[in-house]
Amino acid sequence: MSCCCGRSAIFCARGSSRRQRTTAALLAAVIAFPAGSAQALPVRAERVAGGAVAAVDLQHPPDGSGRLFVVEQGGTVRLLRDGTLGATPFLDLRALVATGGERGLLGLAFHPRYAQNRTFYVNYTRVGDGATVIASFRADAADPHRADPASRREVLVVAQPYENHNGGALRFGPDGHLYIGLGDGGSGNDPGNRAQDPQELLGKMLRIDVDGSAPYAIPSGNAYPQGGGRPEIWASGLRNPWRFAFDRLTGDLYIGDVGQDTQEEIDFLPAGTAGGANLGWRVVEGTVCTGLPGGGACPPRPYAAPILTYGHDEGCSVTGGVVYRGRKVPVLYGRYVYADFCSGRIFAAARDRDGTWRTEVLASSDSGQRITAFGEDADGEVYWTDVGSGQIFRFAAADSVPVAIEYRNAALGHYFLTAFAEEAAALDAGAFGGAWTRTGFAFEVGPVSTRVTFDPQVVDVCRFFGAPGTGPNSHFYTADPAECAGLSAHPHWRFEALAFGMRLPTADACPVPLRPVYRLYNDPATVADVNHRFTVDGATYVAMQAQGWIGEGVAFCTR
Repeated sequence: MSCCCGRSAIFCARGSSRRQRTTAALLAAVIAFPAGSAQALPVRAERVAGGAVAAVDLQHPPDGSGRLFVVEQGGTVRLLRDGTLGATPFLDLRALVATGGERGLLGLAFHPRYAQNRTFYVNYTRVGDGATVIASFRADAADPHRADPASRREVLVVAQPYENHNGGALRFGPDGHLYIGLGDGGSGNDPGNRAQDPQELLGKMLRIDVDGSAPYAIPSGNAYPQGGGRPEIWASGLRNPWRFAFDRLTGDLYIGDVGQDTQEEIDFLPAGTAGGANLGWRVVEGTVCTGLPGGGACPPRPYAAPILTYGHDEGCSVTGGVVYRGRKVPVLYGRYVYADFCSGRIFAAARDRDGTWRTEVLASSDSGQRITAFGEDADGEVYWTDVGSGQIFRFAAADSVPVAIEYRNAALGHYFLTAFAEEAAALDAGAFGGAWTRTGFAFEVGPVSTRVTFDPQVVDVCRFFGAPGTGPNSHFYTADPAECAGLSAHPHWRFEALAFGMRLPTADACPVPLRPVYRLYNDPATVADVNHRFTVDGATYVAMQAQGWIGEGVAFCTR
């Protein structure tokens, strides 16, 4: 059974309420970040809590508790519940942590089996010599909101020659191993060439097995399985990886690496990447050859290139982020969000069908925020810390902005798209026995209006359903007036509604800053299995074609 008007008549919108006129620009900017911010996607910042002191990380435990833990640079981890930060720390390491500048308690990672073993890991610089310490702790068996200080075990200690460039993040990867991001040891221009030295742990991404022999084992697949370098090294060539994260859906790794004088960069290592990637520092900064010796020649460039860079006219210190996989802000789904600490800009990036990455600014330099970290809760909603105000925010959907939401029926293998709020509400409430569930993808749409005059390229999108008994049991959308007229006269298709207004593409492309909505066709064996899919995600468009779907190009344009 397809969805929704064709067979069930949950909601068929043809009335005048769906034909509202507007004098505002289609896809008008409605971001509600702090006053004065640039506006782009229909996203706003929602304050969650205040009172954090130099928060540098946010993490959730995989135990079903719904809790968030906030890491404070001074040496404490505090529990965030119901919009309030706990006064009593979950963990207090102030007696052990050397703090100030770029030192401090810098990262937290919960073991994948935390619900069973209560184990978590922290990254901090220790008093006395400022060395980086990776240590494990367990939550108190009698009180899950307190750590047991007596459970501390040192896993790894790395000497730090300078006070800066400590990195600090640590995360468990989809392979169950612990990844640790270390900076190049500090000063400027990596004077010891540590990031390129295979005998140094600094300037590297480490990968260790904390479930093997104590204190850790070396998993297979690291960079130097036959010797020639430290066995813990998985990737090299990092300057100061300030926050990295794995996409919870795909397992892809994103790294924000702070630049020296010229560029900030985001590095991308797809799931399944073998150990040994070299990200280039100190020979390369972003896409620029530095002229510094110590690695392969530049040019040519024998290094993994960043997917995203920006110059110091836009900021000066990248804060790596996460891929949004929540449900509350569907227009962000699948996009990588990150920020610049100095400018306060927040960015959202996505990949086009040709593999290129496009970035949009969610909040501009007048946001007034100093963003130090992004984090996810158990549901994939994304939070961030503003160290300037001590506040914690999360993304929320802007009010009264129409979006087209994608659903999938797993039994049929069919996709369905709706921009009608009533129809979406019915599906979310379990219509058809809950057979249709959200995929997470959505895109912004404009209002239906056949009298729009502010942009001649904006047209109404027609929605059709395959006539029962004769046509395909599927819905179809088109923004092409000729296609709409042709299908309206076709006996296999039934016109249902003008669904929304969209900008037409030109020569199979969308003008900047609009993004393409791609259309795919599954080329089934029988007409009853016909289905079309519409997606804004270029990687999904390519992947679906690899599965046998036919790419039909750009259907229309959105933000």
